[in-house]
Amino acid sequence: SVPLTRGIHAVYIKLRTKVTQQVTFKVKLAGSNVLEVLPPPHLPDLLDGTVLGHVIPLPIANHHPTHWIKNIRVSLLKQEGGPKVSISQPDISRRLPIAPGQVRIHDVYITTKDKDSSQQSSCQDMKLTLQVSGSEGSPQVTTVSLRCRTYRQSFVFTFLDHDGSVQHAAAIPPLQDCVSRRCPVLLTQHGTGVSAQNQADSYKRMEDGDWKFGIETAWVLAPTRHGAHNWEGPGALTSITALHKLQELIESASWTQNKVDTQRVIYAGHSMGGHGAWHLATHYPDRALAVVSLAGWIKKEEYGDSNVFFRHDISTSTADPSVKAILEACIAENDADRHVSNLHGVPVLTRTGADDRTVHPFFVRRMYRLLKETGLNVTYSELLKKDHWWWDSWDTNDGGAVNDPQLREFEIEHSRQQTDMAEEGSCSQDGGDCSNSAVSNRYMKLTPVSYSLTVLNPASVEGGRGVQVLQQTVPMRTSTVKMEFQLGRAVLVTQNVARFRLYEPDLHPVHWSERTLEVDGVIFDDVQNVTERGVNFCKREGTWSLCSDGESFETDGQRGPNNMGPARRVAEHRFLIVVGTHGPTSVTAQLERLAVYLANLFHLTSDTVAPVAKDTELRAEDAELYNLIVIGGPKENSWAADFINTVPLSWDEKGMTLGDCHFTHPQTGALFLARHAGKGLSLVLMGNSLLGLEDVIQLATPTIPPMTRSPFSNLVPDFVVTGPDFQRSGPGGYLCAGFWGNHWDLRRELISCAC
Repeated sequence: SVPLTRGIHAVYIKLRTKVTQQVTFKVKLAGSNVLEVLPPPHLPDLLDGTVLGHVIPLPIANHHPTHWIKNIRVSLLKQEGGPKVSISQPDISRRLPIAPGQVRIHDVYITTKDKDSSQQSSCQDMKLTLQVSGSEGSPQVTTVSLRCRTYRQSFVFTFLDHDGSVQHAAAIPPLQDCVSRRCPVLLTQHGTGVSAQNQADSYKRMEDGDWKFGIETAWVLAPTRHGAHNWEGPGALTSITALHKLQELIESASWTQNKVDTQRVIYAGHSMGGHGAWHLATHYPDRALAVVSLAGWIKKEEYGDSNVFFRHDISTSTADPSVKAILEACIAENDADRHVSNLHGVPVLTRTGADDRTVHPFFVRRMYRLLKETGLNVTYSELLKKDHWWWDSWDTNDGGAVNDPQLREFEIEHSRQQTDMAEEGSCSQDGGDCSNSAVSNRYMKLTPVSYSLTVLNPASVEGGRGVQVLQQTVPMRTSTVKMEFQLGRAVLVTQNVARFRLYEPDLHPVHWSERTLEVDGVIFDDVQNVTERGVNFCKREGTWSLCSDGESFETDGQRGPNNMGPARRVAEHRFLIVVGTHGPTSVTAQLERLAVYLANLFHLTSDTVAPVAKDTELRAEDAELYNLIVIGGPKENSWAADFINTVPLSWDEKGMTLGDCHFTHPQTGALFLARHAGKGLSLVLMGNSLLGLEDVIQLATPTIPPMTRSPFSNLVPDFVVTGPDFQRSGPGGYLCAGFWGNHWDLRRELISCAC
């Protein structure tokens, strides 16, 4: 919202396009209706009278140019159909106002009053009439409708995601009962423009004239997240969160005995989702039963031309090679081909259509070659006369591109539980609970003799074969742990690893407690219980020992998976945008506009909730619950000074200093990660002047609409210092960029500037 005086105004819009671009621009007067309730982006379903997810996302817009809307309240005026429910709001959501011009999703919790309502005989949709009121504008009335689904249909559920936003996913129960009553999950990632429900419903085929949805031996789970995340970063975290939220939802459900096993997953996907299957399987390999990647590319920077890395970019003429290396290190963790060693021991099926004109078969062929060279168990299939998508592989309605007999047989084979053991009499499906049988888990395979774990960022790889890298010697470079398993002995050889931990994987048990451990020549005779106590192994002065600080190292001033960079990771947890109010009135007004611009970018690009708070009104106890994005330096924002003191960047009236480098030009801006509240992160945006601050805000701006990535999620390292040439030269105008060290220190090999 902007205040405009009477008269003629010009509106300038930056466009970036290769073909004809159509732009629609609408202007309307806010009038007295400054509070507007927008349609929810997604809603939960009902299944046999049960609300599938306890939260409804309700977008609320503040159209007032200067007033904040406080004390948002949502009340239930009327309900039609379905079980009786009540609604509520989280207390902190009411305490955080909506800034002028901001659109923010407001969480509305929904609770079923009648616990026996799930026994109702008919399936009824539910219609809720809600009233929304606040400190500004007139109360608004809106209606939401929840549809009712039956057991054999796909259903949509909502959940609170890793970053506090409300997301949704679709699921289909197994077609057969699982012997152990705990079923694996086919976690399927969709392609660009495909909804979660359509992705789930693509697992269908026609049998005897009827459609059959799902697969026999596993849950089908299709998560989604708005935006061009490519199932990396926030997309991957949303998938894993959906997996655990489905388990929580089904655990208490009375309408199915088939519960969810989050540690036994088939990673699957098509197109962009095919890349997502590669990414999730290589970053969460200890959960992997199998991988099914269909028509998937390897890395976005080499697929198409929407996100190429420095190709024909004007900044290639001015950007220092060290800057390019640092920017590439920001995204290298997303390269599936760099992590193929993590899939050792996991069956893989990858397939493409020979005539695919969307994702060229080259990408699948290349990944197949890499997997074969690494010695993996991989099946490759290329169907003649098939393009990117089809419904009929060999017979009409046989399941098509993602669910034909070839794929179903592979998925059923690798998700089948102890059926074969039940036939041998070791555990009977009709004889009670088999889940605790000593031989009930046919998934539990002998650990391969050798395994190599590859990690480029400890924050993104969960671990492999019971080893998780927690800290690198040189951050954001390739780390490996090569493992050899012998009788009663495990030998680990590490490269670029400073700290790691052991754990006992459920799917691929290592039995650490029964082994002697050797790490780079150092022998640990007794590793019993180290997996339960959270013991870390540290490398000091070239030799390994048990860490004295255990799991507290991140709260004690070091960096690890919870507080590693790059900059985008500040938004991979609940976060607030803190706007400074201590500058001149005109500066404070501009900081507020920049904060709202940033918050609305998060909303538009990824449905992310980004509350905005004034520095003077943010309570310390609330701030500790969130990561923070701080707008303004110490002169403008009371939160900035404390964060500057935690990193090697100093500021005074003359400018900024980083090591031996002094940045005194007025149009200098800085963006940097800093420690916050134990293991949390803050991202500070400041400048020697307002122009410098406005420059670093541009690092959040999407560069390839409409496939827009979330702010700071692409090519933004731990810190960037921009100079007066930034507007003209982009990264060629960076005065310095890089990553902090393991102790939030400045290390020459991690930065681009040499002063």
